[in-house]
Amino acid sequence: MAKLSSCDTFKQPLALHPGNEETNTRAVYTHHVAISKESKRGHGRRPLHHGSLSPIDRVLFKMAVSLSAIAITCLVFAYTVLGRHQLPQRQATGYPQGTSFLDHEKPISGFLGRTFLRDNIPYIDIPDQLIQNVYYYRWTSLQRNIRYVTAGTGYMCTEFVHPVGYAKAFGTIDAAAGHQIDESRWLRNTAFGNDYIELYTRGPADPLQYTQWILDAMSRRATVTGDSQFLASQLNDMIRVWHLWDPYFDTNAGLYYYQPVWDAQELSLPGFIVDPNNTNFELRKDGPDTYRPSHNAYMVANARAIATAADIAHNGGIASQFSNIADKLEAAMYERLWAPEQEFFMDVIRPNNPNLTRLTGREQVGLFPYRFGIGLNETYAQPALDSMFDPEGFLAPYGPTTLEIRDPHFAAVKPDPSYCCWWNGMSWPYSTGHTLKSLAAIYRAGVTNATSEQYHQYLQTYARTQMKNGMPYVAESHSPFDNVWSADSTNHSEHYDHSTNNDDVITGLLGIMSQADDTLKISPIVPSNWTYFAIENLPYHGHLVTVLYDKDGSRYHAGSGLRVYVDGKGVHQGDSQSAIVPIPPPVIQGDAMINIAANPDGPGEYPTADATFTYPADFSYKAIDGVVYYDQVPDNRWTDYTSPNPNDTLTVHFARPHTISSVTLALYSDIARGGSIDVPARIEIYGSGGLITSVDSKSTNLLPNDKNTISFKAVETTFVAVNMYRSSNKTWVGVCELEVWTPPPKGPTYLAVDAHLTGAKTAVLFDTTSKTTGNGAVVGGVQTDSTVAFSGIKSDGKSASLVLSYNNAGNATVDVKVQVNQAQVADLQLKPSNGKYTTVKAAVTLAVGKNYISLVGGSDTANVRYESLTIS
Repeated sequence: MAKLSSCDTFKQPLALHPGNEETNTRAVYTHHVAISKESKRGHGRRPLHHGSLSPIDRVLFKMAVSLSAIAITCLVFAYTVLGRHQLPQRQATGYPQGTSFLDHEKPISGFLGRTFLRDNIPYIDIPDQLIQNVYYYRWTSLQRNIRYVTAGTGYMCTEFVHPVGYAKAFGTIDAAAGHQIDESRWLRNTAFGNDYIELYTRGPADPLQYTQWILDAMSRRATVTGDSQFLASQLNDMIRVWHLWDPYFDTNAGLYYYQPVWDAQELSLPGFIVDPNNTNFELRKDGPDTYRPSHNAYMVANARAIATAADIAHNGGIASQFSNIADKLEAAMYERLWAPEQEFFMDVIRPNNPNLTRLTGREQVGLFPYRFGIGLNETYAQPALDSMFDPEGFLAPYGPTTLEIRDPHFAAVKPDPSYCCWWNGMSWPYSTGHTLKSLAAIYRAGVTNATSEQYHQYLQTYARTQMKNGMPYVAESHSPFDNVWSADSTNHSEHYDHSTNNDDVITGLLGIMSQADDTLKISPIVPSNWTYFAIENLPYHGHLVTVLYDKDGSRYHAGSGLRVYVDGKGVHQGDSQSAIVPIPPPVIQGDAMINIAANPDGPGEYPTADATFTYPADFSYKAIDGVVYYDQVPDNRWTDYTSPNPNDTLTVHFARPHTISSVTLALYSDIARGGSIDVPARIEIYGSGGLITSVDSKSTNLLPNDKNTISFKAVETTFVAVNMYRSSNKTWVGVCELEVWTPPPKGPTYLAVDAHLTGAKTAVLFDTTSKTTGNGAVVGGVQTDSTVAFSGIKSDGKSASLVLSYNNAGNATVDVKVQVNQAQVADLQLKPSNGKYTTVKAAVTLAVGKNYISLVGGSDTANVRYESLTIS
């Protein structure tokens, strides 16, 4: 986000808030980022009606107070009698009405943030209550890990609920991105997946940090959304991502290699082989460069995804090229990695191994290729199936294990409990997700003796593993034989988003097999004694699909056999559990609204947040960090707990004036959990012009632990101040997230202060000579380490003129590179402008859809500032 200037002589924006809040610094949990945090217990700002104001603010505030009694009375009357406030207000996803055979409230009644669940998830009804309970829980674990990054960039998925130091841009970690895309594709709001994908294909996320199958996942996701053109529009970006892996391709072996630690599996078998005596922990932990079945299967799948996108884009040359690449790589896997004597896909260590001798230990990664369509004949698939159900192989009460139990390096207990991640025996949901998909693929291939009961057994074992204290739960790794999570750190590992579960229930157990054409294939893998199952209001091609199987018609009262509904209308009935049904043409969601209050970068950057009082264990920044969940631990909230004030104010400041018409508050409450935080008795919202609106909990149903959208007539403001009154002298108020949703800018001009800024001194300044933003907000400190990144710039894919408005107060020309979707396309020469704003142009070609345009570099000596970027 836009950084605040530490010192500047230019005019500061007008703000209606009290004086400066004192700050101190505290170290957060070891795996978290160190953050600056405001002082609490009365040493911070006083509440809005008690504080000391600047002269200008005092005038505005007195005007607001003078009018507030009349205004509030009128507003409350209007909202109560006329119903102008409708809380909660849900973001429309454009879906028509579905069906209501199942209970949509009871399955989610124990969870927080239920509006998200109601608006997004498909409901299921199956005889296995354990699998069903875990299914509903896993939507909430995904919900906790969906983060809004910046306006224009949109959403991403995190792996940990709190950022970790080794994460890349915005906290992204690509290791499980394929799993996250697979899981989130079944949510109604397609922005969650579209935005996240483009962070890797066009944005700053790193698709080379770990091995990944992102391109494959986005290709399969297109068959769920029905938006094949979105996939085709990413073709050039997919190819760019593919070639990032060129340095790790061995032309002699015909395979890719990487250290196991960057295959998301440290302390795995290759590390133990090269360090048998444990004399070099780093080598043992990271492992040597290794040709792995997992990594190479990912690359086969990614190549075929590029070929699919090229076919849609009518680029036969690229389609043929990448189909051939995939075929050759798959052939090399059979030649180099398949061990006939072991009947398994094996690791091959690269260093000091000229003959490419395979390891003899069988690892779970050898089961991964089948899910990608590799090895689906009897020769390869039957031994894999046998190993899954071998008690000396991978089968365990809380398995499958990551290394065969019979292997001498297998460890049922972590050898060193102080280190998190052991992949030589622990049960990892990450790997179980892969294995379940391989088991489903093997079953459907029909070349083995696999049964539906075996698939259910594995899925039930997975559900049994995902429990803690009798409740559904997921962390990092689990003991294979004991009912305990082996990697589960407080305020860190909870609800770990590193695997699939619901995608396996939907595509495996319930047999929802998405298709590229206007059909849906239903082919469940359910036990033979099941007499019913259902999935309701599944988003598919922009429609809502319900599938009911009721053997005798007594459960759903819709008739016996299989019934399929699309948008509430019956389209199929038959006795068989399987079917192929027609689906209307896809309906694609339009441009999503943007949240201008989100700040993924921390304090000191715009937007900023402060409060009149903050409890020491909480933090006002967490109200705008883009993360929404309502747990006591892990924590993510601002509260005024222990405040002596009857009301406190949470304020968000923007870099420039914005026109807004609503504020969304994710209100925190722990009253029902034995705490003292409750929804406010009254909320007042202020802006630059004073009081905007107010709501009263007596006349408006404010939802605890959920989102509440307060709408009002559009106003222009540089800040939003939310003044909240406590409901009693024994309770306080809290906010997990404050969001301000507005339409995305349509261009052609995009303001520099809305861009994402990186660089030691790159920050928002206020320049009285600039008139572009209304308050003089510009970007300054443009130095050699600077990147000013504009995101969400829509294009039809044609050539365009890029015009940068800048000010170069130095004496020398400054060179700046222009990147479009991470590829350099032009150079700009910013000539000295004598302290005035001028323009420089370049010709660029943008991609179809949303683009990332980055201005990279600057000058460490010249005073360079940016006003805006125009694309025409």
